[in-house]
Amino acid sequence: MERTSNNIPIGRSANMGAAAIFLFLTILLAAGRPPYFNLAPPAFLLLFSVLITILIMRLAGTKKATLPAILSIAGFLAVIAIWAFATQILYDAGHDGHSYHLPAIWAFVEGWNPFLSSHDNIWVDSYPNGYWALQSYIVAMTEILLSGRALTVGLIAAVYLLAFGFFLDRSTYRSSLSQLLQAALFSAIVVANPVVLTQIMTHYVDGVIYLLGTALILFLLSDAFSGNRLTRWAAMSCIILMVNTKTASLYYVPLFVLGALAIEWIFSDTRISRFQNLFVLIRSKGIPYGLAFFIGILLIGFKPYVTNVSDHGQFLYPSVDKIMDTNIPVNLEPLSVPMKFVYGILSRTEDSVWPVPVTAPVELKIPGSVKLFEFKDLDFDTRRGGFGPLFSLSLILALAAYAIGKLARRKNGAGIWRKEEDAFALFGFVLVGASAFFPESWWARYIPFIWLSVFLIAYSAMRMAENGKIISLSRILFGLVVICFVVNIAAGALGALRQSWHTYQRTAVIEQMKSFRVVELALIEDPRTIADHQSTLISSSDKTWTRLLEDRGVNTTIVQEINKEECEHFGFFDGNVLWCVRK
Repeated sequence: MERTSNNIPIGRSANMGAAAIFLFLTILLAAGRPPYFNLAPPAFLLLFSVLITILIMRLAGTKKATLPAILSIAGFLAVIAIWAFATQILYDAGHDGHSYHLPAIWAFVEGWNPFLSSHDNIWVDSYPNGYWALQSYIVAMTEILLSGRALTVGLIAAVYLLAFGFFLDRSTYRSSLSQLLQAALFSAIVVANPVVLTQIMTHYVDGVIYLLGTALILFLLSDAFSGNRLTRWAAMSCIILMVNTKTASLYYVPLFVLGALAIEWIFSDTRISRFQNLFVLIRSKGIPYGLAFFIGILLIGFKPYVTNVSDHGQFLYPSVDKIMDTNIPVNLEPLSVPMKFVYGILSRTEDSVWPVPVTAPVELKIPGSVKLFEFKDLDFDTRRGGFGPLFSLSLILALAAYAIGKLARRKNGAGIWRKEEDAFALFGFVLVGASAFFPESWWARYIPFIWLSVFLIAYSAMRMAENGKIISLSRILFGLVVICFVVNIAAGALGALRQSWHTYQRTAVIEQMKSFRVVELALIEDPRTIADHQSTLISSSDKTWTRLLEDRGVNTTIVQEINKEECEHFGFFDGNVLWCVRK
């Protein structure tokens, strides 16, 4: 493949810029971890982190890396600020944000250091808190209570930049414009996972984990093809950020790293022995990545991982059984984990919002068949068909395209294996396996990487550059996969708009509430009863709404229960909170 001299710097600059953003976030997280360091002015810690990032970029890359680093971090911060101020009048569209994400962020803003004290909310006290700490900088500097969610949009921009450089460097077309358009399209598909789109206006972190994990995967693949210190350090940063955002990363990160190292070993230099190649990989990459993993857990993630063991005798606390109790669709309970995965992928996209119970059965469908409601039913917590109405079809088409491409290569007498093309597909299969054996394999937001896996498999087929009727069929199938992805993305966007509209309808009355003497708030009881000697709350939604409403000038009081018949005005807020203005 020939590349114009103008295109090489674009892709490389994009990669360096994206690496700088993830290094910056990791340094910012680490800078606020030591006791009392978090009390330093946020602007000071931000500036300190930027300067350290630039220093690392110069040490790991070249002097030319400085400008892309500065521009990328500045653009990243600008995107966050613009989104934070543009959406400040809109409320969080999810439940868990009010229950524990927002209380955690606000606690950090108020000076809470999890290394020094516990929190009364059991989820805040026992879950990874690194992402909340990063969000707290945004809230502290903008003084907008809900602005922390803008970090998700910043990460979308960062991963888009990374993916753009990644695909641009590997474009199969000679035309400069074609390369740019192709890279732009592929990058949009990668970041526009419906799990991400439907959580943009929430504080959920499943979409965040997908973005961080995708960045890790792209850095790992880049390191395998043309390794350098900067790419490796960026991958290590993603590892640290992931394990300090969600406990599911303890499962995904080792599989991603081991998968990447195994694939690199398979295609390694045959001039030296396999054993020597393995030793070199472990020494140069396995050990650094492993160190990042354990530093993220034992040092930066000391709270909650180490403290969960010391305080509760469990590494993962509360236990998964307690968390998932009452959440599993009734027809999936007796099935094995891989079979639940099959149901999750082949199911019809259906609503999960009340009055639909969360335990409603999953309904299978013929791949490619659609019903109109599937284009609007996706939301932040879709439990049935959560990747869109045509996702199962895209998976089948991607597998067919790859198989046909491999058969065409064998028929043409070409080598059956090609490093980059097959590495993409093999990593796609690693992601399929990782998703299929994850305990909640039917639930889209817990297996977000299956979205990337399908695209990598299809992309591998597209990269097979031989001519002929069979390979043309493979490319046609790839085109159909792209169309399916676009349809699924449209469904995700429509679902996100629908849930934001519903939230707006529920909160439009807040302006009118200013004229009421007092608004009573009551938390709907959670059927799960989880508490310990440090934490007594399973949800802080009532306190969250008290603060949000008081910020808008509404006088509130928290009560144990509300009788609708005694209310002149009555309603529901996300987070399972009822409100009432008495007659």
